[in-house]
Amino acid sequence: MSEAIRVAVVGATNLVGQAVLELLAERDLPIERVYALDVADKEGESAYYGNLELDTLAVEEFDFANVALAIFVAGSDLSRQYVQAARAAGAAVIDFSAVYRHAADVPLYAPQINDKLLDDLGEAPLVSVPNCTVTPLAQALVALKPAGLQRVTVTTFQSVSGSGQAALEELASQTTALFSQRDAEMEVFPKRIAFNVLPLIGAVDEQGVSEEELSVEQELRKLLALPALAVEASCVRVPVFFGHGWAVTVQTEDALSAEKARELLAAVGMQIVDDPAGEMPYVTPLEASGNEAVWVSRVRRQGNALSFWLAADNIRAAIAQSCVATAMALMKRGYFA
Repeated sequence: MSEAIRVAVVGATNLVGQAVLELLAERDLPIERVYALDVADKEGESAYYGNLELDTLAVEEFDFANVALAIFVAGSDLSRQYVQAARAAGAAVIDFSAVYRHAADVPLYAPQINDKLLDDLGEAPLVSVPNCTVTPLAQALVALKPAGLQRVTVTTFQSVSGSGQAALEELASQTTALFSQRDAEMEVFPKRIAFNVLPLIGAVDEQGVSEEELSVEQELRKLLALPALAVEASCVRVPVFFGHGWAVTVQTEDALSAEKARELLAAVGMQIVDDPAGEMPYVTPLEASGNEAVWVSRVRRQGNALSFWLAADNIRAAIAQSCVATAMALMKRGYFA
């Protein structure tokens, strides 16, 4: 890898930023210094890079010429304002927002799926990271791609952490209120999330497709380089703090047995827990939380389709791991030499 570099994490105080800092420290990468950045209101708050406490700096006042790499996990508004400024200052950028995912000249990258996209990006490269709902699903689908993917039907069960810290607090406070026989207040979500499910994430278009569902459809096609792939997605918010679940059905040109599918999924690093005769033949989002694996269960053949269940930590496995793996891939290619 390259010599030690300086890195900025934009959005360091939010759930994703904290997870990125944690993984950067755990990977023991050649990093000379880390800057924790966020909006001015967060200036002075503590962020942690391993055992090192960092004072958060205001991104508005930061000079990106001080770093070789900036990882943006603060949302679309800050990405629109500062990504290009960071690149103009000479920093490479990894962006987890929707701003550049559909840009023709920006690679949408996920580990083990399209590594060649990171070759020959030039100076101060910009790499976009997929939606957390997309990456684990794409990692499973790329394993089945040799069989000829024709159609993907998926229902996602998304934890509230995908909406940030305030959503976690809302679920906790609503749960407490209901047990105390008090009214549950709603601020983050339009309807009560405690002991409920919300079958709509984001605004809808004229066809009734939500922003989250459209993200799944478009990003899967781009990641897998299958622009004509039929994708049907339904995205649901569930009263779970951390961890997403995916119920997936795929149709392929070549028939796949459940046994062959398990082999293919395991070969790309999926963790298989699928013993139909066992006492607990599946992994839940709760069990997937806190680790970086994508777990596969309930693989079964149904007529001419293959169905399976995925579970993963949406913050650590689907976002932070993707951002850090992208940073490692850029280092390996010598972009910071």
